[in-house]
Amino acid sequence: MAWGLPKLPGLTFSDPTKTQYHIRSSLRYYQGHRFPDTVVRGPGGTATDVDSNAFTLPEDSVNYDPSLTYGRVKQPAMPAVVPHWVHYDKRCLNFTAFFKQPVYENPDENYRVRVVNIVYFLEDDTLTVMEPRVKNSGLWQGRLVKRGKIPKNDVGDCWHWKDLDIGKDICIYGKVFHTVSCDLFTKEWLESQGLELSKEEDLPIDAYMQKKRWKTVRPPQKMKSQDDRLRRYLEYDGKVLAFDVVWDDRESENGDLREYKLLYFLQDDTIAIKELHDGKGGKDPFPLLLKKTKLPKKWKEKPVSFPSTVMEITDAEVTEYYAPMDLIVGQTIFVLGRRFLLCDCDNFTRKYYKTMLNIDQPARIEVRHETTKEFPKSLPPHIGIGAPEDTLQSCFGLIPKPPHKDIIKYNLNANKYLRYLCELDWIHPEDNGRRFVLAYSLADGTVKIGEIPRRNSGIREGKFLKPMRLQMPDSDPNFPTYYTPDKFYIGAIVPVFKHRFKIIGCDLYVYRYMSANPEKFPQEVIDNVRNYHMREGNLKDELKQAINEEQAAETRAQLAKIGQAAVAEPNAMERCLMALDVVEGSATPPRPPTPPMTTDVISYDDSLRVTRQSKPTCDEILPLKGILKSGTAQDDHQKMVCFSGPAPDEHREPRDKPIYPPGQQSHFNDNDDFCERRKDPNTKEREERRARDECPYEIIPSAQLLNGTGEESSDKPQLPGYLGTYEVDCKQVPEHMRLSPNAYEKIKKLRSDVPEISPAATRVSHYPQLSTTVESCVNPQEATGPCAPRKEEDVAFSCSHVEPIKPCCDSDKKET
Repeated sequence: MAWGLPKLPGLTFSDPTKTQYHIRSSLRYYQGHRFPDTVVRGPGGTATDVDSNAFTLPEDSVNYDPSLTYGRVKQPAMPAVVPHWVHYDKRCLNFTAFFKQPVYENPDENYRVRVVNIVYFLEDDTLTVMEPRVKNSGLWQGRLVKRGKIPKNDVGDCWHWKDLDIGKDICIYGKVFHTVSCDLFTKEWLESQGLELSKEEDLPIDAYMQKKRWKTVRPPQKMKSQDDRLRRYLEYDGKVLAFDVVWDDRESENGDLREYKLLYFLQDDTIAIKELHDGKGGKDPFPLLLKKTKLPKKWKEKPVSFPSTVMEITDAEVTEYYAPMDLIVGQTIFVLGRRFLLCDCDNFTRKYYKTMLNIDQPARIEVRHETTKEFPKSLPPHIGIGAPEDTLQSCFGLIPKPPHKDIIKYNLNANKYLRYLCELDWIHPEDNGRRFVLAYSLADGTVKIGEIPRRNSGIREGKFLKPMRLQMPDSDPNFPTYYTPDKFYIGAIVPVFKHRFKIIGCDLYVYRYMSANPEKFPQEVIDNVRNYHMREGNLKDELKQAINEEQAAETRAQLAKIGQAAVAEPNAMERCLMALDVVEGSATPPRPPTPPMTTDVISYDDSLRVTRQSKPTCDEILPLKGILKSGTAQDDHQKMVCFSGPAPDEHREPRDKPIYPPGQQSHFNDNDDFCERRKDPNTKEREERRARDECPYEIIPSAQLLNGTGEESSDKPQLPGYLGTYEVDCKQVPEHMRLSPNAYEKIKKLRSDVPEISPAATRVSHYPQLSTTVESCVNPQEATGPCAPRKEEDVAFSCSHVEPIKPCCDSDKKET
């Protein structure tokens, strides 16, 4: 807009850049008070005419001086003077103070500390006292002193801000307030006025408030270490630091120098102390002096009164536990009041300290032990209770333990016995001819003796000696030596409790066992037993095998000597050695055949088969026990079997198949007429009735069933069949209750799967019953005695009066 032009249409225009048209306020606020604004702006905040060059001050020589054209203007008005009460409006000095209020007849507190704020208003020099409100305090709080000018003394002077300071007692209407601090504005304003404040003080402790605060404050908890237990367990499981420690307790009464083993488990930082026992101290064998636990190193002092003296130390009281850094060879540690010296550690511990902690463990520390003179120990004699080994065990410990047994030997030789035939070295004539079986157990070395029964001998046979270990005649009774298998041979004398037994025979298993274990027997004993069985003719198979091997060896030697191209065909063993590339002479000698089991373990059928194949003779062989009719032998005895009867198919008479009545039929056979012969006579009639859907059985009920009074009733029709008595028509029988037409064929197929009899029983039934004959008996006319006529209830034993003649059961000359 041009200056000086009248505001007429066409002479004025609007500013297109102007977007604001508001009117600015003529007042402004300064420190909370309203003052007129000296800067005048037009609508929208634009400059006014006085801001143009025409109104420029004379000092401004840069701008154009409008006074040269329009003349000078009036000077601007001086700014308004701000009064005191406006300048200090809402400006206060705040001091924190307290006063003590006495409390009577209260055991918890004698006085109460009440905290207040002394507020001084600078605008009119007035003062007030305010107490902050505390929830549920039970006190009248808030404004304690009304705002006003408070007199300072009796003269009439009032409290001024120049009289206020920290740590000063201010008496207001007879109550003394002690200032302890002030806020930041108060401090800065007083320092600007030239006043230096004193040092701030602490509020006194209120006993009641402190007690109340401790009730709400939770006790501090020890921070748990952020340790990954699973990872530590997987990394250090089974890794233990082992130290040799000693506890010198020789200063106390009956004390000595004791050795222990300290084990530090790295997986959970626990320590266990193991006591080392030498078996000479006579102390109780406690396994651990300290079980696996954390060992405290430093802890807080506990009261010496009860119950603190008997309570264990908890984690809250322990400040430090023993760690690997504290376990160095040569140092002393305290274990529950005991001083332990670390003497040595193992190789793993030294390597762990070197690699993980970079610490070289010192060398071993030698600890001197007091050597005492040992006196020779004399073992007491046998007390007569149990075995001498039981008495000896009471000398090795305070609590006797049973002697150790060889469990492996027992398991490998269970139920294995070496049996010998013995006769009594008799003095009295009635003992002549008594035979015994001496059985030596390979499992535990015990010997049991049983007498072979004789008919009408007048002596009670059976068990003569229970299983026990026999002492050698020349052994010490307190430290005896016992009989072993190498002491038993043909012709040996075995004294047993003042009885002398002479071995006159043995089992073939004895020779088998000696051949399999030649290192346990002298060669003389083996030769003695072998010669006995050679005389008895029990080694025919071995002789034949040896002869065959010798002939085969001679044949191979002749073929090799002659140099012929033909080579003897190798046997199975030679082919196996050739496949394994074994050079002749380098292989170990073949293992002797496994001794056969005794005859009391071999089944009856197997014993018959072995007997027929071996072709035994019966010359001068007396069984150790007579053969019972059942063909079995009791324990503690050996059964010698000599059967050479006819073949199963010989002397057999043809027998017709018996016909059994219904309900007792024999087992099924493959004959076509088997089922037809054993069907009920009325089977066909019942099949025809089933085909007509009629009841197969006709049972007429009695009149009493029809009428309970005994009178016949003709009102209801009588239904056919047995079910008709219960008012059920047979024609209404469901399908699942009817028999199918091929029912007999199914039963025939099921019965065909049932065997007639066990194969073993069949073979036994084919052999005729054996009976002992007395044709060769010398005195067959005796009414009583071993040669008396046999009865059915008698047991067939061998006759003791039989003369040695050629047996009738020689299989070599058997007529076919």
